Parts: sequence; C-alpha cells; structure tokens
Amino acid sequence: MAANSYKMGPGTLTIGETGTLQDMSCQITSAKLSPDKDAEDDLNVLCGDVVPGEVTYTWTLNGTLVQDLSPDGVNLWSLTNAGAQLPFTFTPSTAVGQAFAGIVTVDPLEIGGDVKTKPTADFEWSLVGQPTVTPMA
Repeated sequence: MAANSYKMGPGTLTIGETGTLQDMSCQITSAKLSPDKDAEDDLNVLCGDVVPGEVTYTWTLNGTLVQDLSPDGVNLWSLTNAGAQLPFTFTPSTAVGQAFAGIVTVDPLEIGGDVKTKPTADFEWSLVGQPTVTPMA
C-alpha cells in the first residue's frame, strides 16, 4: 500500500447550535480529536479459557487557539458556556473532505499570557461519546 498523508488546514471548527454557532476556525493554531483507551485485565478461568477484559474509549477535542477578548470572542463565549454540552463539527482539511462531529463539554479558556505577546490558550474539552465521521458534500 502506498503512503498517504494530508496537510492540516485550511479547515473549520464550529461549536453550538444554528443561530448561536461559534466559529473558532480563524482562532485555532492547533486542533485534534484524541482517544484515550481504558482496558480491563483479562480473566483466566479454571477451564483454561480467558474472559477478555472490557475496552472503553473516551475522546477529547484539544488544541491551542489565539485568545480573543472581544464581546463575541472565544474567551468570553467559553465563560458564558462553561459546562454546556454543545454540538461541534471539526474539519481538519477541507481538501480531504472529512468532517468529524459530536457533542463537546465546554470549559472556560485561560485569559492572559506573557507581556508583549499575542496570548494563546490551550484547551482540552471532553466529548460525550465518540465522534462521527461525515464525508463533506
């Protein structure tokens, strides 16, 4: 099989419902969906069989964004929506044509940073369940 890859961006990241949608695409410097695996130990039973341990995955949407303290900016939006579970759509590359969607729990973002810099904020928001893949039309 030949090697395949893609270039990250241009893409999109939106969170929220129609009418209150927060488009973070132009604030994002890094974004990814990350799985975390939790596997229970297998159980050996007397007859010699093995009962496999259960495997579960939890997902996060994490990355870095440029802070924006304007009234409609991402920092104040994250404070207003702290703890809210909202739909999201993440498209790492519009050229590739795959979008990932799900429900994310919003946490407040950091505010501030080093003097004489354009401050960024790292985020790690938990997903409810796992993301779904939707080919773009």
